[in-house]
Amino acid sequence: MTTAREITIVLPFYLNLGMFTEQQRVWTAYPAEVRARLHVVLVDDCSPKGQRPSGKAVSVHGLGSLRIYRLQEKKRWNWLACRNLGAKETRTDWMLLTDIDHVLPAETLTRLLTGELDPACAYRFSRVDAPRPWPYALGDCPPYKPHNDTWLLTRALFFDDRVFGYDERLSGCYGTSGEFRDRLVAAARATVILPQPMVRYPREVIADASTHPSVYTRKGDPMNDAELARRKEARAQIPHWRPLHGLIPYETIYSSLEVPA
Repeated sequence: MTTAREITIVLPFYLNLGMFTEQQRVWTAYPAEVRARLHVVLVDDCSPKGQRPSGKAVSVHGLGSLRIYRLQEKKRWNWLACRNLGAKETRTDWMLLTDIDHVLPAETLTRLLTGELDPACAYRFSRVDAPRPWPYALGDCPPYKPHNDTWLLTRALFFDDRVFGYDERLSGCYGTSGEFRDRLVAAARATVILPQPMVRYPREVIADASTHPSVYTRKGDPMNDAELARRKEARAQIPHWRPLHGLIPYETIYSSLEVPA
């Protein structure tokens, strides 16, 4: 490898123990020198007892680091706070913000670690579907549309005054990613879609890959959409508002920086 870049992947978690196990299978298959440059911050959105990640759930070794945090207040669709906390705890210049049902193939991660990247740009990804649990070849993965809220960017751009992360005033509602995306796109020099894909896992492959609509209703639910509109209207009355962070207390569950693998 010619570049010493390291990257942190930030993953919100809610009832995704199967998907966390699948992520670790993929990480374990990375070449050792690639795995050592990947850092992981997993933030549990206050999953119920018995369905939470813990140090006992960690089965991968050789990562640059792996840390697990847990939000201590229950709130539906609180992934905004999960991503903000993950960004706050990131210790590398570059970070990848995505959902836990997205897996980084070794080929894509190698490109992120060694390829040219402009710190003033925000990067997105093409996307394919996993045909089955790991292992599989990328050539077996059918194409799927790009995800509108998977971003590779620098920590400095995330916390730039023009962006400043996600606004936790909107936590509790589905369909909140657009306003962050608008601020990020406006602040970045360019938005670049990388040809190397992310792999999306449908629930047919891993049952808990994403939160089922029966657990939380999604965008298109009148109550959800009305509440989101109300919060945005209230926020619009605040002169020179900035996104709010750190509204939810949290605890550290596991850290490979402190607990040897």
